[in-house]
Amino acid sequence: MNPRHPVTILIIEDDESVRRTLADILELNGYATLSARDGTEGLAAAKRDLPTLIITDLNMPGMTGFELLETFRADERLRAIPVIVISAKVDRAATRHGMELGAADFITKPFSEDEVLHSIAARLEKKELLDELDAFSHTVAHDLKNPLAVVGGRLEILAMRLGKTDEATLRHHLKEASDSTRRLTRIIEELLILSGVRRQAVVSVPLDMAAIVAEATAQLGDFFEQHAAQIELPGAWPAAVGHAPWVVQIWVNYLSNAAKYGGPNARIVLGAETVADGRFARFWVQDNGPGIDAAAQAQMFVPFTRIAAVRAGGHGLGLSIVRRIVEKLGGKVGVASAPGAGARFWFELPVAVRSEIESPFSAP
Repeated sequence: MNPRHPVTILIIEDDESVRRTLADILELNGYATLSARDGTEGLAAAKRDLPTLIITDLNMPGMTGFELLETFRADERLRAIPVIVISAKVDRAATRHGMELGAADFITKPFSEDEVLHSIAARLEKKELLDELDAFSHTVAHDLKNPLAVVGGRLEILAMRLGKTDEATLRHHLKEASDSTRRLTRIIEELLILSGVRRQAVVSVPLDMAAIVAEATAQLGDFFEQHAAQIELPGAWPAAVGHAPWVVQIWVNYLSNAAKYGGPNARIVLGAETVADGRFARFWVQDNGPGIDAAAQAQMFVPFTRIAAVRAGGHGLGLSIVRRIVEKLGGKVGVASAPGAGARFWFELPVAVRSEIESPFSAP
């Protein structure tokens, strides 16, 4: 099992040799796996662990694959998990029935490694798109609607009160409309970044992290002054590879959050270290704010999630962008915190490797 991979796949198969073969294929390609010997055990594992994707046989003792599919479809928590059916012989009627019950794909035994990996990649990409569209419709649309309503309301007040109220009141309404317009612009810009990270292909190169952090802090200069934030930098940065413009966005997000939620006169400490036997470099931002409880931490990097009780001012896009960037660059993200103890947001990138391709802020 590879614990660094964010995808966990549940294999439900009564044939031990097939189950082991599938697990070996997936683990050698970086996926984390869970295994179940029959449908009943598989259903229990799915409910308990909520895997990212499920691979199941059809003909199993006890609960069959068809019965599993029907049960998954009826369960609100399980119905969105893609299910790939792998079976020795599947006719058209069985395939059609399985698709009607929610199967995402059918693979016939004997199967090849390429068949399995290609099917998984396609199902995961589709699931990610559907998850983001669903989250967008439920959350981002709401966040776009609110500032639009503020702008419309303030302009209506201005129109009604023009020539009838003092200049200070008019300026107040104009400022509220202007602030909401800037918020709309920021949300749209972040949506464009999130979309661009999905579509754009980049080549990782050695990074000059000191220059990247300097660029990020320069972009946030006025913001730091507004929040009276003080930043402490490490004496040196470990080597890492990535795409510099994206890494700047990571730092901008982490640093702005630390300044915003770090309390009065926020003290922000940056640091880095090598981890995973030197294969990855971990970079982090520590604030001295009120901290974050475990339940909120678990939702921090979920796309478009709003956390009402903790860090409630954002619309959930920023950390989604960070996660998408880092995962595309081959790393991972996380947060360590406790109520009253501040928060440390971190990201990991692979260590530097030689490359002939240059990019902005790439190491000399």
